[in-house]
Amino acid sequence: MVTASKRKNTQDTLRLATCSALRRDILIYLEKGKKPLSAIRDTLGVSSTTAIHALRDLEKDTCVFQDENRNYALTKIGELIALKLTDFIDAITVLKNHKEFWLTHDLSGIPEHLLGKIGWLSNSNIVNIDALDIIKAHRTYMELLTTARWIKGGSPIFSPDYPEVFEDLAKRALTQLVLTENVLKKVIDTVGSETIKSLILNHHLEFFVTEEEVKVAFTVTDTFLSFGLFKPDGIYDTTLDLISTEERAIRWGIELFEYYREKAKKYEV
Repeated sequence: MVTASKRKNTQDTLRLATCSALRRDILIYLEKGKKPLSAIRDTLGVSSTTAIHALRDLEKDTCVFQDENRNYALTKIGELIALKLTDFIDAITVLKNHKEFWLTHDLSGIPEHLLGKIGWLSNSNIVNIDALDIIKAHRTYMELLTTARWIKGGSPIFSPDYPEVFEDLAKRALTQLVLTENVLKKVIDTVGSETIKSLILNHHLEFFVTEEEVKVAFTVTDTFLSFGLFKPDGIYDTTLDLISTEERAIRWGIELFEYYREKAKKYEV
């Protein structure tokens, strides 16, 4: 049971870390390692007196300490608070920068634990695919894929160019795809079961079949992440994609793939 005293301590620390931009910036800056007062002052653009006042507040709350060389550093508690602050700021950044993307799409295809890591996508861009430029956009996308060493993805939708794309990619890189039963059936009907069998046995193609309703389409490789969402009316939005080449975003994409792969069955020939 959380007592009133403990609740007040929590509120005091929350207020200390978030209600002052300077204290927040000091915590995040010290994530990089211990720093002298002069570095804190110059980097954050404040006077020594102002910096010392903020540092003393953080010291009182056991977030910061001063070592024998008079450098300031984070305590273990300070490290965790700074980590959470950074994650929160990253989450706000991606949500605000791509506000319309998040507000106008169905997010149910993103598992809860990855919504909690949405800040990993803070360094991303939204690509608006104009209907007149869809061929150009597809060409750019394929160029990115041709340099990949491995490819993981998931798709609840079928595109006429999928069979050709799958066949080409499987000969270049390890390609693992989670597909719905309907999409896989269309791929096999279009390409032919013997061709699919050959690609799986002789090249680098793996299909995983899911019976679940999937509401996200995505591709992740060793160099980039791309994913799109459905609109609230259940129609997949072919005009907007979130793209990122950041390492954290790629890790986010891998976790998304693993989430769906674990719920699917490997297609055996």
